[in-house]
Amino acid sequence: MPLLTNDSDQDWERFARTEPYFAVLTEPQYRGELSELDRAEFFRTGEQHVSEMLSIIRSRLHPDFAPARALDFGCGVGRLLIPLAARCRGVTGVDVSPAMLDEARRNCEAASVSNVRLILGDDKLSAIEGEFDFVHSYIVLQHIPVRRGERLVRELAGRLAPDGVGVFHVTYSRPHASSLRRLLYWARTRLPAAHWALNITRGRPARTPIMQVNRYSVTRLLDILSSEGCPEVHVRFTNHDGYRGVLLFARKEATPGL
Repeated sequence: MPLLTNDSDQDWERFARTEPYFAVLTEPQYRGELSELDRAEFFRTGEQHVSEMLSIIRSRLHPDFAPARALDFGCGVGRLLIPLAARCRGVTGVDVSPAMLDEARRNCEAASVSNVRLILGDDKLSAIEGEFDFVHSYIVLQHIPVRRGERLVRELAGRLAPDGVGVFHVTYSRPHASSLRRLLYWARTRLPAAHWALNITRGRPARTPIMQVNRYSVTRLLDILSSEGCPEVHVRFTNHDGYRGVLLFARKEATPGL
């Protein structure tokens, strides 16, 4: 039985309590306590990402796109919530980790952002009300087991308002991983002692969980988006540390059923 189970929610709460910023962006400078310069750079990347996503939507799918209500699924510490709040009337941030939401709340308050609502998520998005012009999830779904992630994409796409746009990021392969890297991953997921020993050699607590990176079927996601009334999808490829992925920009039909 693999050491990695489907308990990604519990793992994410642990990451949030120990290294919340590194869990969002796995760059060395975001480990531990951030300097003022590193914190500023962290949030600058959020501003850059939101600006780029909206630019792609306007150039490829919806020239006049100006969302009033936005939802960021897997909002973490609020890296994208703050720039979204500057562009939308209201923003909802959803995360499975209470600790992440607490940090996001502190960051929004520090930025004097008051039009953000933070919600503890579940697989049915049961606490989320209404529809959204913009639904977004970036570097999140890959850390969720695939079958759960597919159901979440369906739920999220179902929350899009007519003529709204969803952006969904997933990974689908890592073709050039070395044999050593593959062997280490195999050992860590099946031999707890090997996993604990590797954590210790890297200066981490022995029982620090593995950050899952799951691989999705792009075809299955396209089928889900189509069935949820998104007949138009624009695709952008991504590559994070050798993990190939896609950003799926899906526009909901303006008149359902047509």
